Amino acid sequence: MQRSRTQIATSYAPGALFTYEGGLGCCIAVPVATPYTPSSPAVAKQLFEHLAEYVESWFERAIRARADPEVLPEQCVDPVFLNNKKEPLVDPGRFSLNQPSRIGFAPDPLVFVCSNTDCGKLVEFENVEDLTRRWPQTEKRTDCRGSSSGRHEWRQIDVVFAHWSGNYAGLSPYRWVMAPDGSVNQAKKCQNCGQDEYQLVTRSSPFFSDWKFQCCNCLALKDVVQADRETLELLKPRMDGGHGNLPKEWNMLPVSYRASSVFYVQTDSFILFRDAEVTSLLSTARRSDLISRLMKLYTFPGTPLTHKEVIRQLQDNGQDAKATEYKQLMDIAAALVGDQKAVIENQLADKRTSYEAAGLIAKQHDESPVLRTQAERSQDWARRYNPIRLAIEHASLCDEVVERQGSDPSLPAVSVRNPEVCDIDPTDTAARGAYAARVDQELRRLGLDELVMLRGLDICEFSFGYTRVGSTPSITVKDREMPVRLRAFDYAEKNRRPVYILEQKNEGFYIRLNEARVIDWLASNGLGGDLPPRDGMHLGGLLIEQYADFGRFLEDYKERTADARTPRSLPSYVYLLLHTMAHHFAHAVVEYSGLEHGSIGEYVFPADLAFLVYRRGMTPDLGNLSAMWRNHGLTVLEQLLSDRALKCDGGSLCDQRGGACPACIMAPEVTCIAGNNLLCRAALNGGAPPGWDADRTPLTGYFRLAGAGAEAA
Repeated sequence: MQRSRTQIATSYAPGALFTYEGGLGCCIAVPVATPYTPSSPAVAKQLFEHLAEYVESWFERAIRARADPEVLPEQCVDPVFLNNKKEPLVDPGRFSLNQPSRIGFAPDPLVFVCSNTDCGKLVEFENVEDLTRRWPQTEKRTDCRGSSSGRHEWRQIDVVFAHWSGNYAGLSPYRWVMAPDGSVNQAKKCQNCGQDEYQLVTRSSPFFSDWKFQCCNCLALKDVVQADRETLELLKPRMDGGHGNLPKEWNMLPVSYRASSVFYVQTDSFILFRDAEVTSLLSTARRSDLISRLMKLYTFPGTPLTHKEVIRQLQDNGQDAKATEYKQLMDIAAALVGDQKAVIENQLADKRTSYEAAGLIAKQHDESPVLRTQAERSQDWARRYNPIRLAIEHASLCDEVVERQGSDPSLPAVSVRNPEVCDIDPTDTAARGAYAARVDQELRRLGLDELVMLRGLDICEFSFGYTRVGSTPSITVKDREMPVRLRAFDYAEKNRRPVYILEQKNEGFYIRLNEARVIDWLASNGLGGDLPPRDGMHLGGLLIEQYADFGRFLEDYKERTADARTPRSLPSYVYLLLHTMAHHFAHAVVEYSGLEHGSIGEYVFPADLAFLVYRRGMTPDLGNLSAMWRNHGLTVLEQLLSDRALKCDGGSLCDQRGGACPACIMAPEVTCIAGNNLLCRAALNGGAPPGWDADRTPLTGYFRLAGAGAEAA
């Protein structure tokens, strides 16, 4: 079998059930060790930081799935993610980084049924060795009631039992039961006659609830039910002890192995930063430096810096010469009086202003108690939506990539305003000027300040585990909330679980919205009480001050049609706007680039009103995005405002009831950074608010603001 690296890391990752080439049978993917050395030690450090946050968030959400009966730690995450106190812990020494270049597979489940009419006899094998040993005799059986020759037509049953613990089993009539002494065994024999052969009776019904197992000897029927052995051993004694557990907690669900609910691979992604300052600045030990950096980025109000603080910040930023010059002027001023002193003080003030404009020092001292409190709280926020972490990452991305723009192909970025992106003849000044003017016009209509093409964006994606039945930490089954266990991939080598890592350098687009337009949009939608921000502070500073943790799985922002309970807030609506805009832009990219939705990724920087849309494939980058812009760039900008692009093809969900759906701007859930939450067409075009919003006042669309000049093309 030939599969791409992305497919091996996701759809064919260890634990996935799939049909072998040509539909010859069902197999399970098993890991094969393919060790990988990252391009930089910073990659592994960032990866395990993200993995630790992911596991901790999953554990906290799963263990709070219900209060009674209590959820046990073993039900939440794989034992490899727990320490000896049953607390979540990711130990890098228990994992190995692998490149997804090879994957093993084995036939499974090993339950076969005769497909001849009026037969349905079942035969089961314990493992591949048992299959190899007994298959010749099984093939020679001549007791089929549906064949004149008596020979069976064996096929694998394409239905399995799956459980939210992460376990699965073939559709076997042999049930796991617990004896009074606590031992667990398979009950194979019929309770009526003692025989152990069964047939599957489906009555041609597509509903598994209509299926039955029937004893081949006495024809007694029993339900298609199976217990998950591991959960049975864990919870049956608690039920017997009066803790309130019930059999439905360990009974598995029959489901086709082709269904997505059998296997949900768990993945995450992050931008690769070569600068160690990104991670070190976010450590507890450097909290003061972090706060100082944030105050400088978003011009938080505060008391002016003293001369000593100006010198210290210049030295911290590697500006020793400027620090020395500033100190010399300061010493001169100290020795003078009257008008001469005032002249030197004015020179100091001018230099301070120039240093502030260049970003070398903050405008004021670190005295924002709200910001300090938020910085302390941010240690517990979900990394994926943490505006403080994303602000530092954005600043580094701009330094390393976005601001290194130019026509030279060796530079990592180029503005779409630059006619070079469309290969316009350098001597045709009229055409080049017309192109730049047209792009500026379209960007103003869209409310964008920047649109930059990235020639080589370093992104790391990794997969490390999976779940079954549900893709989130809890799921409702038979009127009871069940914790979904996060499972690590099985061992690829002794005592180590594989983590599949994909380092990519692909094309992308960096897009930043106009801050004044965003402020107008927020005010138009009832969020203007604190706008514009005080004392010249950027909107991102206000967003950081008001942010409350979204949570890794956005539980308060799931799309609902009733019982809306989450109030509007500036952080949630800014993210809603940026996320919706990212999907809207990605759909235009898909339409004109030839890429598919699953090959487009996104990254959102809420405090900076910016986002990335990038190609996330591992196949050679053939320049799809640059070719798209060269051939259709202006058309893409026009289409973003077209009636067709701003309306939902699926009907009422988006245009009348708010939200989004697969017919318009939803993306495959495994590629969307927010799992298709915090997404609403009305953010752009106006209309009903998202279902989670407690305020049911219709939204004004970002493209429909008065005076925006964004009427549909």
